[in-house]
Amino acid sequence: MLEKQIPTTLTLFVITAWFVSFGTPAKAAPQPLPSGTESRPALTCSYRVAHVRANSFLNVRSSAALRSHRVGKLKVSDGRFAGACRPTNGWVAVNSSRGKPGWASGEYLRKTKDAPSSGTESRPALSCTYRVAHMRANGFLNVRSSAARHSSLVGKLKVSDGRFAGACQPTNGWVAVNSSQGKPGWASAKYLRKVTGK
Repeated sequence: MLEKQIPTTLTLFVITAWFVSFGTPAKAAPQPLPSGTESRPALTCSYRVAHVRANSFLNVRSSAALRSHRVGKLKVSDGRFAGACRPTNGWVAVNSSRGKPGWASGEYLRKTKDAPSSGTESRPALSCTYRVAHMRANGFLNVRSSAARHSSLVGKLKVSDGRFAGACQPTNGWVAVNSSQGKPGWASAKYLRKVTGK
């Protein structure tokens, strides 16, 4: 009985194909960070909405791009609010009127000469999410100009506001936040519950 011989080149091809298929696994490509969070700068300068009608608003987007998802808005009536001192590709890191972190077109912002508010010079980035806690459904929490109980009021946070941005770590029992109207300030950590972030 004659045996068929397998050509040497075919044998080498089969061995090479097996090694390529089952050899060392390829390294997974690093996953990009969520859009808009790559390197969000600190909000240490002060702005106003400009070049829009008095009763109008400016969209705040999830990343520094026109087609990115809308996360909120800034109204002309909000007055002064904090933003990054330098734009990124024509966009400025800000928080919306409801405190959502995002980006606004620098074309419709005017930097003001005055600082945002007392106590904001060394404010940490608002990269965690909170809710008002330990209060009645129609209650609110005072937002103050600095991390101190006797500092001036700049606004409030309502239970009905739902989620809003805040600093991940408290400073002397106070968390850097923006009020419901977008004013930068500080709220007592005792009445806040962290929803996301570390």
